[in-house]
Amino acid sequence: MTRIGIVGCGFVSSLYMKSLPTYEDLKLVGAYDIKPDRLQQFCDHYSATPYESLESLTNDVDLIVNLTTPEEHYNVSAHALKAGKAVYSEKPFTTSEADSRSLIDLAIENNTNILGAPCGYLSEMAETVADCLEREVVGKVYAVYAEMDDGLMHKVAYEKWRNDFGVEWPAKNEFEIGSTSEHAGYTLCLLQRWFGKATIKGLVNHQCVTDKIIPLHKQTADFSCAILEYSNNIIARVTCSIIAPKDRQIRIFGEHGVISVGDTWRYDSPVKVQKLVTIRRKTLLSPIKKTIKPLQTSFPKAPKTAAAQMDFCRGIRQLAEQRTTNRELMENYFEVNSIVAKMNGESVTETQYPWIILGTGNMAEKMGECLRRNAYPIQGVFSTQHERATDLQKRLNADHTYNTLDEIPQAQGKTIAYVASVNEKHYAQVKSLLSKGYDVLCEKPLTMLASQTEELFRIAQQNNLKLQENLWSLFLPSAPIISKKTLAEKQITLSFTSGIPYAADARQWQPEAGGCLYDLGIYPLAWAVYFLGNITDYSVTKSKTEHGIVSQLELTTQHASGKSAVIKTGFHSTEQYIKVGKDYFTPIYAPEYRSSIGSTLARKVREKLVAPEYPAKDPYAFVLNQLNSTSTESRHPADASIHIAQIMEQIHEQLIPVKDAVPALS
Repeated sequence: MTRIGIVGCGFVSSLYMKSLPTYEDLKLVGAYDIKPDRLQQFCDHYSATPYESLESLTNDVDLIVNLTTPEEHYNVSAHALKAGKAVYSEKPFTTSEADSRSLIDLAIENNTNILGAPCGYLSEMAETVADCLEREVVGKVYAVYAEMDDGLMHKVAYEKWRNDFGVEWPAKNEFEIGSTSEHAGYTLCLLQRWFGKATIKGLVNHQCVTDKIIPLHKQTADFSCAILEYSNNIIARVTCSIIAPKDRQIRIFGEHGVISVGDTWRYDSPVKVQKLVTIRRKTLLSPIKKTIKPLQTSFPKAPKTAAAQMDFCRGIRQLAEQRTTNRELMENYFEVNSIVAKMNGESVTETQYPWIILGTGNMAEKMGECLRRNAYPIQGVFSTQHERATDLQKRLNADHTYNTLDEIPQAQGKTIAYVASVNEKHYAQVKSLLSKGYDVLCEKPLTMLASQTEELFRIAQQNNLKLQENLWSLFLPSAPIISKKTLAEKQITLSFTSGIPYAADARQWQPEAGGCLYDLGIYPLAWAVYFLGNITDYSVTKSKTEHGIVSQLELTTQHASGKSAVIKTGFHSTEQYIKVGKDYFTPIYAPEYRSSIGSTLARKVREKLVAPEYPAKDPYAFVLNQLNSTSTESRHPADASIHIAQIMEQIHEQLIPVKDAVPALS
């Protein structure tokens, strides 16, 4: 009986748990994860014991299964090896060849072993091909074509992928690590099993898709190709991509025919042989494919997973059977990972600058979670209410809390502040942050007065700092696409309303919040300016004033481009769309979701039924990424913010008499 412990309870852990119960000689002692909530999810689902630390779990087991993110593989594996425990690691082994070599040296030094995924070379298919080669069913082998293509992954609905206990597929990490690091090993471990040691004769890697919809801070090749030479003058062409259509076949070309495997992710994938036939003076490949009877292994039948039929635990079983240090196995594994690393090439990593958050409300929490998901450091949380600041600090794993603006330190290097407090506090807080050297992302509206907005941008420019109003929907990939669609139209309609019943204590109904104009109307105004240019004139066609605020508003705006827009906003409906010609686009998902249906109800039904291609699961990440970059360009620059602030101020003065206006808006 080998006692094992799982470190890392993310998406892939459920794939291991599908087959682990079939191995009676492998006992799961417990699991550990740096995220307590995810650890508890895993343990509740699989009736496992949660451990509070890596050290305590390592002490209680014989073998550690390292399922952490690739960046953490080395640290976790090194810790276990130093404790004399065997390690089975998810792919890639580590993120550097030097670290991989270091781990093998540690294993030898501590009289143990380290192996890792993938373990497809232990499959029935691998055994059957090996037997065919040994029996020379196609004679002398000349060449091998091995494909590992998975289609345009950034376009699939991966945001819906969840494992058995609800953890989502880590798209950002997968794209940043690269398809070659994640998948090329499946092919290479098979070729090594069949043909032995390889010599690299040529390499190509390239990033074909630079924009994979979600913001990435590490750019890595999504296409790679290697030419490898094996013994007996066998040459192999190995490709790996998330560009070409899904194709995981291997073809082995010999003097008498071809051995083919249709899908290397299926451990029971049929092995087929096509023989060469000579008809008159022509030699042709026979259309008849003979299926070879599969050889059986000592492992249980591989379980069916969402993507294939693989048994992720066969490698663990193989490792558990090693009674002494097996240098040959480890060196084989190191060679595969070395070729994978060379195929993958270098990644270009962008610095992710630290942030502080001012405010503890709904938007502060959403943006904080987005920062954490995208691996931005969070230095601190500000709130005048100490308990609220402390609570959000713990949930976001931030370093500090601040209860007064004076407590916020001077920015050390490039640091970004996100302001999510109530509207009337924006001006003073942003001004203080700029004076301390912070780049600033501030919730809309930036201020309640155009003169204050202009002043803040002037201060930012004088101090060479970035200041961005958080109209995040302008930064979505859909914005420039829908902008092009407006070129053929003289007028567009933009509606952004939200049904908010009146309540005296509701933020939206407080006069100092600015009513529907400042709360919602700023979005269609900004879209109209982005699509059509500055507003040269406007007319109010419909408005409703109640409880001291504008609660419903309809405008017709004229723009510098000569085009016009109908803008609708208010607190009495839930109409949210952009209409270009006869087509309706939803603000977030446009233009991938499009409907020519005039009925509001029918459009909403269709929107529910037809999922948009663009996964807006993490929309705030786009504006965060723009602040993090060194680029000074913005889809919503300072002059646009100032211009819209001036227009909103004029409209507000027209609709709310000065005697009724609150100080912040007067």
